[in-house]
Amino acid sequence: MKITGIIVEYNPFHNGHLYHLQKTKQLTKADYIVAVMSGNFVQRGEPACINKWTRTKMALQAGVDLVLELPVIYATASAETFAWGAIQILQQTGIVNSLCFGSEDGNLNTLKKIAEILYKEPFLFKRELKKNLDQGLNFPKARSNAIQYYIKMTGIKTQSCINDILSSPNNILGIEYLKALLKLNSTIIPYTFSRIANSYHSTYTKGPISSATAIREKILKNHFSILKQTMPSFAYQLIKEEIENKKAPIIYDTFSSILQYILRTLSATDLRSFMEISEGLENRIMTTGSKYFTISEIIENMATKRYTQTRICRELLHIILQIKTSDILKYKQQGGPQYIRILGFRKESQQALSLLKSHCSLPIISNTKKFMQQANPLQKKMLKQEILATDIYTLGYPNSSYRIKGYDYTIPIIIQE
Repeated sequence: MKITGIIVEYNPFHNGHLYHLQKTKQLTKADYIVAVMSGNFVQRGEPACINKWTRTKMALQAGVDLVLELPVIYATASAETFAWGAIQILQQTGIVNSLCFGSEDGNLNTLKKIAEILYKEPFLFKRELKKNLDQGLNFPKARSNAIQYYIKMTGIKTQSCINDILSSPNNILGIEYLKALLKLNSTIIPYTFSRIANSYHSTYTKGPISSATAIREKILKNHFSILKQTMPSFAYQLIKEEIENKKAPIIYDTFSSILQYILRTLSATDLRSFMEISEGLENRIMTTGSKYFTISEIIENMATKRYTQTRICRELLHIILQIKTSDILKYKQQGGPQYIRILGFRKESQQALSLLKSHCSLPIISNTKKFMQQANPLQKKMLKQEILATDIYTLGYPNSSYRIKGYDYTIPIIIQE
């Protein structure tokens, strides 16, 4: 049986994602598709514009057979850690035999060559990377330069411009997926295809396929007529209902008071314990946070050539969600994700669910309360982080009557009839 894994955020689901599913089925001949999806917070270091259960409904209605949650500590991490957590989950299911992802380049061989360099970290590459970092370049740029240098010095043939590849976010994620597969010595077979239409960060909406960034902007402005053109009707209807019920959109600046409370109760030294905060950034956060109130203002005034806005977004989010460096190190020592949590499945795809239950090497969460009663301390810790993330996320609901805690306990697995 052919079961293909995909790694998604669906923030929100749009026509480009539908194309991804169509290409996945075409390339891999999959009988079932298993999606590992970010929960209520995403890799950009922001809250998802729509909650994870509504996005799960979108995925299932689009044809995904099984949706598994990527724990928040991985979902909000750097590309490397995000990819590692997601690939580990697909690996540990024991049933996924292929992976399909979209990339700007679309050339799997080139992406594989770069992934191999990053996995093996040859001396020439490491030396050049250190040199670039010492010159004050941010890590993505330093790494890109080091890869280009290594390829030039060793005469590796590539069909694409390396600089273009490494400046495109989906290429970068794809490379990290491939690197994670190498680390795990995985038998999962990777496939990629060229993404079409607007780029990942584009804010321009025209035609049937637009970037998620552009679509989120239209959601904030209630431009429903434009939204209708960029996503399947079922996704449009679900988003419209969430907005009408005032459970969306979730705006990052809503959490500014939470961040300010934490900054005013902790010291700069305390901030160093949160994930991805290093190199004296704790002092910059404190200083900027004392001058500006909103999260967007802090990010805008902290960003530099070395420290990108996305990195700062993630750092501030880790403070809000109380995610610490020591947490990710503990999970890493124990192999990564501590469980597999089912967010939803299609009723007609119960065979895939049965296969998961019989082959999975991690405990499966189908009932949060029951799992908490029997989980080991590390499993409980990871799940408690997820529950806290949801409880904080719901504070962003426009309708205050929905800002209650405990949704992770009360909302059941989504079953698509």
